Amino acid sequence: MGNDCEIFRINKQLCDFSTDGRFFALAHHDKLIIKNATTLDICLTFDFKYTIEGFEWSPRSDYVLCYNIKDCYVQIFSIYYPDWEFKLTEGSSGLENVIWAPDNKHIITVSNFKIQISIWCLESHSVTYIQNLKSSVCNGIQFSPNGKYLALIVNGQGHDDVDVYRTKDWLLSRKLICKGLSSVDGFAWSPSSELVSIWCKISGLAKLIIYSIANENYEGIFQPLDNVYNSTLDELSKKKFNEELRGLETVNWMPNGQFLAVSGHNETVILLSYITWKPLLNIRLKPVIKESDYLIRVFKEIIKVDQKTTSNKMLKGNNTIFIDSGSRYIEEVSNRPVNIPIDENENSLGVSAYSSPIKIMDILEFSFCARYLAIRNRNYLRTLWIWDIRTNAVDVLVLKNIISSVKWNPVDPKLIIFTDSACMFEWNSDNTNCLNTPKGMTMVDARFHPSGNSAILCGYNRAVIYKFDRKT
Repeated sequence: MGNDCEIFRINKQLCDFSTDGRFFALAHHDKLIIKNATTLDICLTFDFKYTIEGFEWSPRSDYVLCYNIKDCYVQIFSIYYPDWEFKLTEGSSGLENVIWAPDNKHIITVSNFKIQISIWCLESHSVTYIQNLKSSVCNGIQFSPNGKYLALIVNGQGHDDVDVYRTKDWLLSRKLICKGLSSVDGFAWSPSSELVSIWCKISGLAKLIIYSIANENYEGIFQPLDNVYNSTLDELSKKKFNEELRGLETVNWMPNGQFLAVSGHNETVILLSYITWKPLLNIRLKPVIKESDYLIRVFKEIIKVDQKTTSNKMLKGNNTIFIDSGSRYIEEVSNRPVNIPIDENENSLGVSAYSSPIKIMDILEFSFCARYLAIRNRNYLRTLWIWDIRTNAVDVLVLKNIISSVKWNPVDPKLIIFTDSACMFEWNSDNTNCLNTPKGMTMVDARFHPSGNSAILCGYNRAVIYKFDRKT
């Protein structure tokens, strides 16, 4: 693994490759800098009116939109016609987000509290409004993968529905009535754009329904056990009940569309078959790895601290936090049992992990080949499970620092793990390596080049290009 040593100053991890991989853009203060992705030479520099708080490449890599949320200001720059520009300022409804439409000709601005979305045409400068969106849902606005539809969660007449619009004319195509759900808390398009999974997360009422865009009907329903508990069950039945999926929190399609990964409020993840819509496979994130778990490998991060550098260790509460100065490496643990450490003091739910019955998965990411699934439970913030769906084998990575993000390589089944430290971890099915970051920089995330050969490693206000050895 090698890297280029040039370090770039950026605003809040604002850097990314263009969709076609020819350029990469970075934002620094009020400057948008476009570089050649191969030579790293500066191609263009644009001036934004305010500090850039976000930007996004157009689907065809010929435009870049920049925005400032505080000042409700959006500006679009052209790569091939630098003198052309498009500007807009949102009014009293404010600005929450800006995204590109798949046709490369429209942008979508989302107002504060999702009062409405505005669809702006770059050619005619016309605007179309859609209102009554549900404000409490984070990902309630999604384009289909084929770019033909825009789906939104709307709230009207006392219940939630999903409206589907055609992107060719922005007219309502279908209204998915979700009366079988107490509320609509999320939805996800299938990779083929033919199905939409829609779900309710309310405890005791959780349910997932599958709607077919092609057949215009409901294809299947899945309902977890949730809180249906009978105290008269025998011990074997109680154990089976505890290992079943309870509740419904996160839903993610496998890249090939054959399975739907579903996690709930316990330590179980299931895979629903796209034919029967019933659980076909499942994994339970066990807090204790026993001798009988022969399909599970456990890897731990080891820090070998030089006795002369004991000052590089400091205490924070009941946890020991190491400053990056010693020798770090990954070691497979052969002894059993292995207890997975619970982050009692770092629990992101704000309550003790020991007393909380809710165990939400906040990382549920498939590899591009659909064979592996990376999972992280909020109660185990320093531990990552990597599930081989084909063999049912599991690798468990127990690290010293809290995992800040994970990124799958877009062309190889390799995973990069960041822990908000001066090292990162590269996992593949054969081994796991601990890699030092350039010049000891603290890295928290990455943006892969479409080829998978390189990535932009992002710190909080710095970035660097890293090139990967495809042979490893």
